[in-house]
Amino acid sequence: MNFMSLNVRGIGIDAKVKWVRKLKMQHDINFMGLQETQISNHTNIDVKGCWDGSAMDFEGVDSTGRSSGLVSIWNSRLFRKSNVIKSRYFLIVIGSWNGIAGNTIIANIYGPQSPQEKKILWRELIQIMQSWPGNWLLFGDFNVVRRKEERFNSQFCEVSARDFNRFIHEAGVQDFNMGGERFMYMSRVDVKLSKIDRFLACPNFLSSCPNLIATAHPRHLSDHSPITLTLGRKDFGPKPFRFFNSWLLVDGIDQVVVNAWSEFRGYGPADAFLAAKLKHVKEAIRQWRKLEHTKEVKEKETLEESVRKIEKEAETRMLSDEELQYRSNYIKRIHELERLAAEDLSGPRMGMKTQHSSMEL
Repeated sequence: MNFMSLNVRGIGIDAKVKWVRKLKMQHDINFMGLQETQISNHTNIDVKGCWDGSAMDFEGVDSTGRSSGLVSIWNSRLFRKSNVIKSRYFLIVIGSWNGIAGNTIIANIYGPQSPQEKKILWRELIQIMQSWPGNWLLFGDFNVVRRKEERFNSQFCEVSARDFNRFIHEAGVQDFNMGGERFMYMSRVDVKLSKIDRFLACPNFLSSCPNLIATAHPRHLSDHSPITLTLGRKDFGPKPFRFFNSWLLVDGIDQVVVNAWSEFRGYGPADAFLAAKLKHVKEAIRQWRKLEHTKEVKEKETLEESVRKIEKEAETRMLSDEELQYRSNYIKRIHELERLAAEDLSGPRMGMKTQHSSMEL
């Protein structure tokens, strides 16, 4: 039972869809909730693109502007929906989870900005929880922190924090200690940091799913961290080595193919000669790709470490304009490497005869 929550800040571009899919596969997610989809009709979201081809179902809330919209996606073989409760600020899916007695109720939350609207939301959620007993899990962008130290370089609202803590107490839910990133949200421009994304679970849920681990992962294509609640990760072994069109965007691939094709020397019948020549080209590409992959991984790790160092500095002092520009440039290049990796991940397996998406090596 693995969950993921992400304020995606718009899901209308392919790069973000592929990023979400990569996260889904990387963390073996069974249920995910996205906030701020920014899509006025949630049925237009590429939900299948966010998943991995396995059995799934979903529900959504349409966006009413640039700062709203919710979608929840889940493994339909593990979780079977029976009821749905929706509003602008929440998407609650009620159903049965294999191996868990009673209703499992999963709430995807996007909290409003106004303190008064927040208070109304907490009251409404309490009423729904009282009407629907079961195994409750709430997650998302609550748009509020619990205490002053959960914000840096941004305004702390004591009234909103008090109301939120009262809601947690009255709802009888538990907050998780979050590993990974210290702050889940960091604004792109003025580097405001806050811990506004979280998981909350009731005692029944915790009894059914002990030893859960909450983790905030590095930010990439959103200014929010993806957060996961997992029971552990599985290792299914190495993935097959394949050729993808995305590699054509990397400098040097054309010369590798030209050199391998022209330098080959062979003999025998025409069909056997061609097969041997293609095999030689494949081996040259294989060796080239190993070198390029190593360089890309090293570059990405170096850039991520540079971003982390700058963001750690931002937790204790104001950043200079030069540091902000460095951070922006580093993130842009990381996004380029992420998009290249997402292209690799999403490509289908195909044989040597194709001229399209991929060939397995």
